[in-house]
Amino acid sequence: MRQTCDFDEKKVIFTRLRKQSFSSDPVRCNHLFAVVCNKGEIVVEINYSEYKLRENGLLIIKPLDILTLKSGSDDFDCMVLMLSVTAFTPILKEIDMSGFEYMNRTPLTYHNQEYLTLIKQIFAALENAQNLLDYGSFEKFAEKQAAALFYIQSHYYSTSGENRRSDFREPLSRKKELFRKFIRVVIFSHTMSREVLFYANELGISSGYLNEVCNEVSGHSAKDVIDSTVSARLKYELAHTSKSIQEIADEYNFPSQSYFSRYYKRMTGITPSDFRKGRERG
Repeated sequence: MRQTCDFDEKKVIFTRLRKQSFSSDPVRCNHLFAVVCNKGEIVVEINYSEYKLRENGLLIIKPLDILTLKSGSDDFDCMVLMLSVTAFTPILKEIDMSGFEYMNRTPLTYHNQEYLTLIKQIFAALENAQNLLDYGSFEKFAEKQAAALFYIQSHYYSTSGENRRSDFREPLSRKKELFRKFIRVVIFSHTMSREVLFYANELGISSGYLNEVCNEVSGHSAKDVIDSTVSARLKYELAHTSKSIQEIADEYNFPSQSYFSRYYKRMTGITPSDFRKGRERG
């Protein structure tokens, strides 16, 4: 999985994730990901909550989620379907929204054999079609398969057992819900400020309580969450836009280019200019 959040202009991408493609840098996702693990296991953080994806698990990662690949076994092998927002939005109209909301709150599932067989057939069909069809035809085929996948996933949550529906109705704890609100504010406001007080004020709570919530829910301080989000986005800006370093510094409200350079080096171990030079040489 690459350090870009966009993956290019394609609406649909199907690929495999193996040990050799592993990267531990956090990214903010612009696509929706559906990941099925064939073998081994991989540990990921989604919005600073940790999940272990093992064989036969299905992981859903949404646009704007902050994703970090933490570790993986040497033999892990995953199939990954990526959908742009444009490709995924029509699917939302066709599925049970209560089931989708549970899916939104519970990104990792291990299905019973009946559902698992259907899901694996969809991924196998995608892999075979990618090898057979030109991209335009594959894109249309993949959108239909994606709709089937999310219909099955939504159906599983909506109708498969009273206990599961009871779990769906159970509200999140206040701290977990507050942490999710904090993540959303950081995602949409990270260019404005890197200060904990700014986000605490946005949420109407104290900085101390925000740190308490973050540490309890994610094991990270509020400042860690903010800096991780900002540094991931800055790396994307430097790697995949033509903006000058000064323009990026201005856009992210750094007081000067030199301040921006010191901040970026503290976060990544390298200055913005050296990072760009390294990419040019590579």
